[in-house]
Amino acid sequence: MRRYIGFREFVQRDQRSLVGTGLLLTGSHEQAIRLTLQALRTVGTAWPPAAWESPGEHAHIALYRAFLRRPSAAGATALVQLPPRRRLIVVACLHHGRSPAELADILGLPVETVESELAEGVETLTKGDRKRLVNRFAMQAGEASVPDLSTRSLATLRRRGRRRALLTAVVLVLMVGLIIALTPQGQAWIPALAAGEGGPQASAMTRETAASAPGPSAAPTPWQAPRTSYVIHHAVPGECAGARPATPWAGKVLCSGWKMTLISNHPPEEQSDLAGVTCEPLPCRTTLNVPDAVQELGRSGTRSWELGVAVSRDGRRVAYLSAAELRYVAHDLPAGTKRYLSPALTSDDIEHGPSVDVSPDGRSFTVDLASGRLRTDFTTGATATLSAAEQTPAEKAEDWLRDEYPFWASSPTGKYAAATVPGEAKSDTLHIVDAASRRVFKRLSLPALGEPVTGDVVDWLNAREVVVMLTGQTSRDLLGFYRIDAVNGQAHRVPGLPADKRVVIGTVTAP
Repeated sequence: MRRYIGFREFVQRDQRSLVGTGLLLTGSHEQAIRLTLQALRTVGTAWPPAAWESPGEHAHIALYRAFLRRPSAAGATALVQLPPRRRLIVVACLHHGRSPAELADILGLPVETVESELAEGVETLTKGDRKRLVNRFAMQAGEASVPDLSTRSLATLRRRGRRRALLTAVVLVLMVGLIIALTPQGQAWIPALAAGEGGPQASAMTRETAASAPGPSAAPTPWQAPRTSYVIHHAVPGECAGARPATPWAGKVLCSGWKMTLISNHPPEEQSDLAGVTCEPLPCRTTLNVPDAVQELGRSGTRSWELGVAVSRDGRRVAYLSAAELRYVAHDLPAGTKRYLSPALTSDDIEHGPSVDVSPDGRSFTVDLASGRLRTDFTTGATATLSAAEQTPAEKAEDWLRDEYPFWASSPTGKYAAATVPGEAKSDTLHIVDAASRRVFKRLSLPALGEPVTGDVVDWLNAREVVVMLTGQTSRDLLGFYRIDAVNGQAHRVPGLPADKRVVIGTVTAP
């Protein structure tokens, strides 16, 4: 199967490390191989990995979790006599070199718990001599007897694929049978088909009746992202899909549809999955419509929320509120995969005003709901509610920032916020705010482009530069998008962005 290209090589490269880890955790070669096969199956179900993901890292994390679900111990060594979780913490931190903070995030534990169990485990095993323990683990793991597991792993994945395809076919047949048996049309077809009468004529009559019968406009359907190496340069609101619903608007999608511009340095013949690619001049460009992405969501009375999309800074992932499912979803373009980021919105979520953000590395998405903030790791699909301690300074200061500034954007680290205010010299001034202290520590004059300008913050381009849309106060003309250095105020034009205040920037560099 073409899907598993490269999987065999990955298994042959990493199986020794995985079996060695399993041997340390269980004390048994048989159990170590069982854990390794489970971990490889987990990685294989999501194969192929995205370009920036490490399948070896994914496999080790899967092995940790498989061990904790069903811990085992063989032999009488001091290590396997430790409680399973403490045993795993000691092996992961000392044999793999993971920090307590990193392992706490993987296992969903407080950092203090990991540090405490690590210290107790080291004290039990070697009276606190970590270096000796590291050497001992390396020697024991190196003694692992490792057969070639690549053939067994691939055979398991292919069996699961065939079983899944067969099950899908059976479910579809059953669904069609139920529809025919339970609907009035189906009940009329059954005796006609049994008698061999009226098949084509009845079908034609049914089609004619259905075509003439009035009905509502087609409901939106969930969008499926094409798998492509092109990345998102920017996204803007597109034409609304369907007619605007009548009031009351609460919980209704008033407008949906976003348009993304994709870029790449690859010529169009290498990207047959995309249409309308132009490459003169480079980089190549094309547009991709997402009719399912909500632009405007109705709330109580005749009020509404304007909603945006979130695009990762490498342009590979996009998240939005799905009009078809009324829940937040995210897509990875290189892998062609989809993740759910939230449950279906409730009336409280809609009144609260939902939103979605993406982490600087593009790995996780955070959805703001009435019940709190949900953070989803796209790679693993794990979702957790953020505690107050996990929120960034900008997230904690969100209410204050909203009261102080109509529009603002937080930096990639969440330590700072950027906003524009009317300046004393007519042109607006860019404020850089320390979110923790809520103090403006930089006031930067926006560049005068032949006339005083009004600025609207679009987003942070990176940890240092803020993208601002400049409009002439006299001419009312859009003068362009500029990236402003938040330290020294130097301004440089950002080409290729449309004249739209709601533009969302992805990457400015084509792969």
